[in-house]
Amino acid sequence: MKTLLRLMIYVRPSAKWVFTAVIIMIFATIFDLVAPWVLAKIFDEGIGKSNMSVVIGLTLALAGIQALKSLGMFIQGYSQELVGQNVVFKLRKELYEHLQRLSFSYYDRAQTGQLMSRMTGDIDAVKNFVGFGAMNLFTGMLTFIGTTIFMMTMQWKVTLISLITIPFILLVLFRFNHKVGPAWSNIREQMGRLTTTLQENISGIRVVKSFATENVEQRKFAERNEQNFDTNMDRARLEAKAFPLMGFYGGLTFVLMIWIGAIFVAREEMSIGTFMAFQWYTWGIIWPLNMLGWQINIFQQAIKAAPRVFEVLDTPVDIQTPEQAINTDGMHGNVVFDRVTFFFSDQDLAKDKPILDEVSFQVKQGEVIGVLGATGSGKSSLIGLLSRYYDVSGGSVLIDGVDVREYELDGLRRSIGIVPQETFLFSASIRDNIAYGHPDATQEQIEEAARKSQIHSFIESMPNGYDTRIGERGVGLSGGQRQRVALARAILMDPPILVLDEATASVDTATESAIHEALLEVMKGRTTFIIAQRLSSIQHADRIIVLENGHVAEEGTHKELNEGSGFFRQLFDRQKQIAHQ
Repeated sequence: MKTLLRLMIYVRPSAKWVFTAVIIMIFATIFDLVAPWVLAKIFDEGIGKSNMSVVIGLTLALAGIQALKSLGMFIQGYSQELVGQNVVFKLRKELYEHLQRLSFSYYDRAQTGQLMSRMTGDIDAVKNFVGFGAMNLFTGMLTFIGTTIFMMTMQWKVTLISLITIPFILLVLFRFNHKVGPAWSNIREQMGRLTTTLQENISGIRVVKSFATENVEQRKFAERNEQNFDTNMDRARLEAKAFPLMGFYGGLTFVLMIWIGAIFVAREEMSIGTFMAFQWYTWGIIWPLNMLGWQINIFQQAIKAAPRVFEVLDTPVDIQTPEQAINTDGMHGNVVFDRVTFFFSDQDLAKDKPILDEVSFQVKQGEVIGVLGATGSGKSSLIGLLSRYYDVSGGSVLIDGVDVREYELDGLRRSIGIVPQETFLFSASIRDNIAYGHPDATQEQIEEAARKSQIHSFIESMPNGYDTRIGERGVGLSGGQRQRVALARAILMDPPILVLDEATASVDTATESAIHEALLEVMKGRTTFIIAQRLSSIQHADRIIVLENGHVAEEGTHKELNEGSGFFRQLFDRQKQIAHQ
């Protein structure tokens, strides 16, 4: 009931169309109920008394009724579809906007395929019920009640006998409703898993082919597909048992009416016209009950799908702009990590195993800071806290003396230009990808950013230059080229803080050297964090911070750390040895 009431909130803006559909539906139902009565009069008052004027007049009236009914069905159908589409539009819009606001921690847990399934299949299931299921259910109830009343007024004895099978049909419907709900719940869940498997395979197709594991992926998909098949067949078996049985009882109702009606006609307790009308009316009893089975099906789909959508909508946005947010205009880029502790998840918290533990250091405006550390040392978490992808578990991160949690969130992130290690480019032109964070940038600004990232010459050599469209996730460009486009995108933002997260990991040493030469000018007066594994990437850093097991293990200049015996010197010796091999 709670789910239904919540769905009605999305129907409310379309109240006038719901009202229109209901009014038209009532009139259409009345036409349906009057038509058999007119038929009875044609037989009794017209054909039975050889009065052709009555036959012609009532026949024309019957044709008019059908014409009006057809017009009403058009208006009703359009209104219902409009209501359903409005609900889908609003639900999808809210869900998409909410997904944009959810923090990184949510996406660390969520599966893309499940989210896609909820955005598409689950919302469509809701639309089918809101747009047509609910209204058709109401139509069926009104038709059943109205038909029963008309039949009772015309011949109550035949009507009561004809309704003997109704309790049996209702019993079948009750048992079907009880079992089909869990079946649709399983189907929605299995569909989400199937979509997840498909999405992961398509996204990782290059990895699959690189390791020649197509057969493994085919078996994985086949298993999910078979599970989806089995759950749908479980539901189909329920339908196969219920609907034919309902059809049998419905047919039995029709047979009873003909048999009992014929007896009453023979006894002259029922006119032939009424008998003919009862044949028509009988379908007004059978049809709503048979349709009720399908409406239960649609209802159960929606009632199992809607909570999956609301589950996402109800997920709290744990990182958002505070009410009294501080504007980031004029930010300089003085950064302080003050005893920062960070637990990545509740599991880490339970184990008392922080990713970062009491990390403290200061960075002045314009400083270039290199960040080194083994995998899992907390390098990326450090940057994630700076940009408020996550919030600290303890301590604070400050920029220009202000806790990052007090800044306007969008402004904070626009003030920090990040070039991630895993570069993502959109299926759009190179120009659009570079200008993604600054869509109003001029061509000159875009080209200048491309020059600084050493990608301008390559773009100019392409057939359509900056208008060249690239494939999904940057397909068509090499790893190094994708990273340089991402670097140009960050440079164009002209942020006071720049973060290069392994930004030159996919380029050769010659290109890396050229990029760093260009970046020397870009980094002037700009606070820069360089996360790297290659020491060549941080040779121009003013200071280097070495993280180890969530702690600042070493801090100093390249020369100072090289004179020590810690992680930095070990890495230096290892890379020097590799270079001489």
